[in-house]
Amino acid sequence: MTVRFATPTWIGLVWAMLLILALRLEVPFGVPKEWVWAFRGDTNFDPVLVFIAVGVLASLSGLVFWTTRQSKENGKKFRAAILISLMLAIVFRACIASMVPQSWRPVPVFWALVIASPAATSFYDEAIKLEQQGLSEYLRHYHEQLPQKPFHAATHPPGLPMLFAIWRSLAMNPTMQGLVPIDENSTKVMREVYIRISPPLQQNAFYPSDADLKATWWVALFCFLCGIAAMVIWAWVLIQINPNASIIALAATTPAMLWWQTTVDSIHMLTTVLTFVSAFYWQKKRSIGWAALTGLMSGISLWLAFKNAIPLACIALWLLWRNFKGQERLPFAQVTVAILLTFAPYFLAWLLFGFQPLATFKAANAAHHAQAGAHARSYMPWVFANLADFAMALGGAWLGLVAVCLWDWLKQRRWQPSICVVTLLVLLLLDLSGVVRGEVARLWMVFIPLLTLDALRFLPTRDIDIALLTFIQGGIGLALHIQLEFLRPF
Repeated sequence: MTVRFATPTWIGLVWAMLLILALRLEVPFGVPKEWVWAFRGDTNFDPVLVFIAVGVLASLSGLVFWTTRQSKENGKKFRAAILISLMLAIVFRACIASMVPQSWRPVPVFWALVIASPAATSFYDEAIKLEQQGLSEYLRHYHEQLPQKPFHAATHPPGLPMLFAIWRSLAMNPTMQGLVPIDENSTKVMREVYIRISPPLQQNAFYPSDADLKATWWVALFCFLCGIAAMVIWAWVLIQINPNASIIALAATTPAMLWWQTTVDSIHMLTTVLTFVSAFYWQKKRSIGWAALTGLMSGISLWLAFKNAIPLACIALWLLWRNFKGQERLPFAQVTVAILLTFAPYFLAWLLFGFQPLATFKAANAAHHAQAGAHARSYMPWVFANLADFAMALGGAWLGLVAVCLWDWLKQRRWQPSICVVTLLVLLLLDLSGVVRGEVARLWMVFIPLLTLDALRFLPTRDIDIALLTFIQGGIGLALHIQLEFLRPF
């Protein structure tokens, strides 16, 4: 009997086999002697956790055979399919986030160290400095202090330190401290690691307290929950377009969204998804409320990171394209409100605290050029390596759907507004510019939901295709997590 798969399924299968072959042959995931995703020296994971993850993935894939048959009109069964899929999706993601090699256990210590580390993020240390200096003083002199800040913090606006300061104030509460699953001995280990990886203390600086080290676990948990929320909201809006509960399985198994769940990348993903969803409903309903929400979420996203301006630009270009091609245009007043709210955080910080947006951007851009070192890497190898890295992060299922979507647009829907096409063009231009040379699996993760809105139209109708896509995408994401070191505290 001949098995006939849909085109996206074949693309997903071929991509999965190529990645398995690359892992087997230990092909460098990057450009050797410049930057690569390193193979793990320790692949001793908890076998029980691996078994549970594989079992949940198999259940999630098998559930597709039932969920694809539950239409939206079949109310109770459709809601049950969504609920069960969400529960399995969250368990699967939690298993991956908890899968840490033996040398980095216990898991809560690893989560906390990633947040506390002055090398991996440095935003928690900035939150402590914000509290010491006071918000007004911190924002007024932010552009002046930026060149002296550690890596990551030196390239960002003050949004993340402010958010971490709020979370820190909650996590330092005695009740919250008592719930942290980190004992005294583990805290000592954390301190030793922190001191070992920390740069020399500057004047009037000191190492974080034991309470602070424990509080970072809560911040990591908050990041994890942001990732869960992003997945749920993203899947929810996709189901509005294609009422198929199996979409949740595809969203949950997206590789890039499995590897950095307890980091600030989950925060960026959530704000980008919220902006995208708001814009989607704004162009659909053309109401002032959705316009304001789009502007508000884009403003928060931009306040957290300058790099978020690029996915926001994709969304804006898509709206402009639809507005130009459509018969009903977005009201000028609503567009004005959205634009004003986008830049409101910077304006208010300047008005109330003397914050200098332009000087901060120039200092952050200079710090990125000096610290990232991308300009010192080869140009042409990274043009191709970046694309392969992003395809790995996208996953076989979404890669197949996006490829078919692009082919269909070129053949039949050319010049029709498409957020998928806009995003691909922006990423291609970004790649050719040479600004980013490495680590795009993480850096471009926020673009993935933008690619899927139009690609979802080409979701195979047969349940065996969707089940297979889910399993190979989640399975490859799990295999890559076990073999490659995507996340470490230093």
